[in-house]
Amino acid sequence: MRHPWWLFDLDNTLHDASSAVFPYINQAMTHYVARRLDLSVEDASAVRHHYWQRYGATLLGLIKHHQINPHDFLYETHRFDDVSGKPLGDLANLVRGERGLRHLLNRLPGKKVLLTNAPKAYAKEVMHKLGIEKCFVAIHAVEDMRVHARWRPKPDQLMIRRLLRRYSKSPRQAVLVDDTLGHLLAYERLGLKTVWFKRHVRAYTHQRGRLSLEVQSIHQLFNHWRKLL
Repeated sequence: MRHPWWLFDLDNTLHDASSAVFPYINQAMTHYVARRLDLSVEDASAVRHHYWQRYGATLLGLIKHHQINPHDFLYETHRFDDVSGKPLGDLANLVRGERGLRHLLNRLPGKKVLLTNAPKAYAKEVMHKLGIEKCFVAIHAVEDMRVHARWRPKPDQLMIRRLLRRYSKSPRQAVLVDDTLGHLLAYERLGLKTVWFKRHVRAYTHQRGRLSLEVQSIHQLFNHWRKLL
């Protein structure tokens, strides 16, 4: 693997989503669930967390058990309005990226694909703010992660196998850079190289598996990527 084929996560990997973006999205998701399922905010939050733990994504639980329209869910939870519908402002004002990110990505050898469980419109807007659109040969957002009409976001293994075949790559040619340990461990078992981006991870776990590399920044990844070879 002279030049890796990179799969980069977006939120809390290429930008700091925890500071401003995630608090809003979490609130929007909770209020969406409360409104659509006629629950209190507290109960809606518990339902969200349960589905996230069981299925890896709240969306999957809502589709399976409540027949929620996934496009409606993604639109309503990524509009960046407050719960009363008042705009919070441009998403670009909330995005905080690492200094020199575009330069580092351009210098990192190999093709790069964005692989995110976020909706495509949101991903494109964040990438535009970060100035990194041209660093990537493709964007695979949650709308693209469907197999036989079923939504299969990360860490679904069938989805990643289909994606690799699409680009004529074997698992051992690919490197996943992600902040979510569960995604990394699932794909490490398939043979992918795995880089845990830990800068915005608030809680650590002893369940590490055989991760290929752990980094705190894209700058650190650039300095140590050769360890993946």
